[in-house]
Amino acid sequence: MPKKSIFIVLLMLGLFASACNFPLTASDPAEVENAVAETVAALEAAEEEVVVPTLELAPTSTPMPTEEPEEEDEAEEVVVEDEEPAPAPCLSATAYDLTVPDDTKMDPGEVFDKAWIFKNVGYCTWSEDFEIVFVDGDQMGEVSFKKIGVEVDPNEEVEVLVKLYAPNSAGTYRGDWKLRNEDGVEFAPVWVQIKVVE
Repeated sequence: MPKKSIFIVLLMLGLFASACNFPLTASDPAEVENAVAETVAALEAAEEEVVVPTLELAPTSTPMPTEEPEEEDEAEEVVVEDEEPAPAPCLSATAYDLTVPDDTKMDPGEVFDKAWIFKNVGYCTWSEDFEIVFVDGDQMGEVSFKKIGVEVDPNEEVEVLVKLYAPNSAGTYRGDWKLRNEDGVEFAPVWVQIKVVE
């Protein structure tokens, strides 16, 4: 135990012992209050003097062995160059709903237009022959595909709209759609989800 800690402990014990030996009488409450206040002040002063030693941290890395490797165990030197991030794929898009947010309430048989905005975030230009195609779920109409009809360069947007019909029975309905290029490659999944109420 360091000398300062021993001194502080002895000082506190001495203060406690001396506080018990004051010849106070119970008839003078002001003297009792003063003695208690002085004892508390002395203890607080002693606590402020406590010094917490700082510890040095040990190194966290393991030192490398100093022995030279044998001739047959030599490893090949590998040069790692900073790689540039991979470019976005040719067919890449972001999309957001323009109309009919998820769980929009509809009447049975109601006609509605569902529109999305697609942004070309790839590096290829989309031709006017790209299509929006129905891929899964509830079709909600006769349309299973529709050409986007315009060229879309990288970083440009296009609005795509399909006319749909709410089913005639109450319930929740969802249809999944994707963009498709002229080679039949599908990407950029989106959906329409409605609630038919009677």
